[in-house]
Amino acid sequence: MNNCDILDKLPEKEKNGLFGKNFLRTWDMSDSDIESVARSACALKALRDENISPKIFDSGIAVSMFSKKDAGMELAFASGCDLLGLTIIDMNKKLGNSNINETAGMASYMADALGICESDFIEKSSRYIKRISDSVEEAQKSGVIAQKPCVINLGSDEDSPVQTIADLQYMASRFGGIENLKGKKIAVTWAYSPDGTRSLAVPQGLLSLVTRFGMNVVLAAPEGMDLMPGVYERAEKNSAESGGTFARTDSMEEAFADADIVVPINWAPFSFLEKRTELSAANLGTYIDLLEHELRENNKQFIDWEVTEEMMEKTKDGKALLMHDIPADVTDISCIRGEMTAQVYNANIESLLKETGMRPYVIAAMILLTKSEDPKAAFKTISEKATRRYF
Repeated sequence: MNNCDILDKLPEKEKNGLFGKNFLRTWDMSDSDIESVARSACALKALRDENISPKIFDSGIAVSMFSKKDAGMELAFASGCDLLGLTIIDMNKKLGNSNINETAGMASYMADALGICESDFIEKSSRYIKRISDSVEEAQKSGVIAQKPCVINLGSDEDSPVQTIADLQYMASRFGGIENLKGKKIAVTWAYSPDGTRSLAVPQGLLSLVTRFGMNVVLAAPEGMDLMPGVYERAEKNSAESGGTFARTDSMEEAFADADIVVPINWAPFSFLEKRTELSAANLGTYIDLLEHELRENNKQFIDWEVTEEMMEKTKDGKALLMHDIPADVTDISCIRGEMTAQVYNANIESLLKETGMRPYVIAAMILLTKSEDPKAAFKTISEKATRRYF
């Protein structure tokens, strides 16, 4: 699909449901809004590939807030905002509950985007991001700020909308469009990691998103590696409405069988994250260390949940699209035993990097759609001006 075809499918003024909105969870967005973000990201990438600048801001800042280091998403947010001409300010810490309203207001004075990553604590993390979003809304309504910045969830306990929409667009690019994902089998599977304490956001977000587009989704995980309550019901409901299917299994082999797409990723069970949240609230840091040690020891019984070349051979024609929100834990490269073997990783690294490379464009697309009342006209203006990035 060339850039002209992409532009034809972008929303016009009266159809842009994302104008003035925030991006907290994909299940709060309509299918058409999700497709608008994915297609806008594709259009922005096409412009960048042609060395055309899509800079739409003459001034303004984008503020990032990460409660802990996430180099990949930090770079994605900075790159996506810079693509549009925003100056990046990294607060590099979480806002305190006592001053969340005033700090959110101050961060928004001249900001056009706030990117927030807070994923450690069940239920509390998503509420924290929502509180910032609400505070920003109140600041605009009261006249504290003239323009409301777009609030983007860069990863919470519930969802990771940037990652999952980027994944959706990458899958679409590999299979000829979002509409061609219908009927494709995707295996979202737990995989072993020596860390073992990762957020549920990506697997939950993927299940909640891809089931909306008619895909045949299989979730594979060992017993006890449950997701948050409500995720399975949402996936089942989405599948019934979209004409796809949703199934669960405790066998990676079963999930990989004849799959078109495989997503092996480690996550911590809901019960562990819930307990860690309780211990943190009680300021029992030592017990959190013991809890994490216990989880890692327990996970060793599932050390064979690793993607090998033999496992990949079970997929459709042995050529399934392997996806992961890298960095991955790779056997004999980053750890002794991990989510996939070095052979599988090396054979798929180019594709994995292209997948990850969609995240900055998704972030930029979110900002453009919420700031531009008529995104199709905005893209046409950018394309017609064709301002080269250099020379």
